[in-house]
Order: sequence, then structure tokens, then C-alpha cells
Amino acid sequence: MFKDKKILAGGAVLFVAAFWFYIKPNYMDPKPPPVYTAEQIANAPRPTVFLGKDSGGGHGGKASNAPEGIVLNLKPSGTTQRYVKVIMALEFGPATPPWVGLTTDQIAAKNAEFAHHLEPEMHKILDAVAYVIGSHTAEELSTVEGKEKLKEELIEAINHHLHGEKVEKIYFETFIIQ
Repeated sequence: MFKDKKILAGGAVLFVAAFWFYIKPNYMDPKPPPVYTAEQIANAPRPTVFLGKDSGGGHGGKASNAPEGIVLNLKPSGTTQRYVKVIMALEFGPATPPWVGLTTDQIAAKNAEFAHHLEPEMHKILDAVAYVIGSHTAEELSTVEGKEKLKEELIEAINHHLHGEKVEKIYFETFIIQ
């Protein structure tokens, strides 16, 4: 009878070992990281920060002298002082990991988190925007070519001040010259 218990215990140990190494289900294995195609990554939303628009988190460089938008002086042409009111979106490089398959609410939450991460650099970004826009006249910025040149200059000036993230595109949501 004592031998039967040893045989039974040995069989149980062999069964557990066989289960662990050969029969265990796949859910016990670690899941491989998702693999995204180049097309999915290219079409994935990018981190975006709005300047001049309060997105609810208190960030975004909302100007205190306007309900919405940043109001800046333009370079005077003659004796007339002109102003520009601008709301712009700064689109940064792709997120790591890519934001593939996210809903609109998830993208908004990720953008808010990204803007919070960028908050220590916001004063540098706003200074670069004010300097670049203020160095142009209303006549220069009233054409499509002038706005495209302004976007290129803004990207270069902002990226000069940032050390981690880089702006890839700028979109003007509002651009009013007065």
C-alpha cells in the first residue's frame, strides 16, 4: 500500500510537469506586442496641441485679453498698427506606441495628457510664435504663400526650442488680421 502512494504521487508530479510544459493553455503565455502596418502608423492620429484655444485643461496658451485666440501685434507698415488673432494646432511627430484604433474621446484624452507633458515648454513655444508672427507685416501674411512661409518659420522656431518632441505640421484654425 505504501508503494501505491509513491506511485500515485510520482504520477501526479509527472502529470503536473507534462501539463506545465506541453499542455498548458496559450492564455498563460505572454501576449506578443501588436504589430502595426506602415499604413496604420501613417494614418494614426498624431499628438496635437492647440494654441489660443482652451481645451478644458487650462493649458494651450489661452490669451487673457481675448475670449478665444492669441492676439499679437504685427510688424507695422507705415504708421498703422495691425493685429492678428490666431488659433493654431501644432501636430507633433508620431506617438510611441502609435495611436492606432483609438476613439475620439481616447484621442482627446491622449492629447490632454500630451499637452500636460509639454506644459513646461509652453512659454518657449508661445515666445517663438509671438516673435515669428510679430516679425511679419499684414501684407506679407494676407496671401496664401505668406501663410505657408509663416508655418515653415514657426515650425523651425518652435523645434529650435524643443528638445524632445518635434512639430511636424501647423494648422491655422483661426487667422484674422485687423
